[in-house]
Amino acid sequence: MRRMKLSDLQAQKRQIFIEMMQRGALKRMPRTRPRDPEEEQVLNRLAHLRWNRWLQNGTLVILAPRRWRLNLPPEND
Repeated sequence: MRRMKLSDLQAQKRQIFIEMMQRGALKRMPRTRPRDPEEEQVLNRLAHLRWNRWLQNGTLVILAPRRWRLNLPPEND
């Protein structure tokens, strides 16, 4: 059996994982356990605050009652 450094193996596995994520081969499974009502309220509040912050700084633009655009900064390549 071929010997290999653990760090080399981890780097190789990480690269494979990143490629699979970019291809969309790995999908996250939906949650099966219902959320705690308090946790759900906190998450809804955080989403609402994020939405309002995006509206205020121009990241989110409302185009019509059911249409909007999210202006994301360009990715650094």
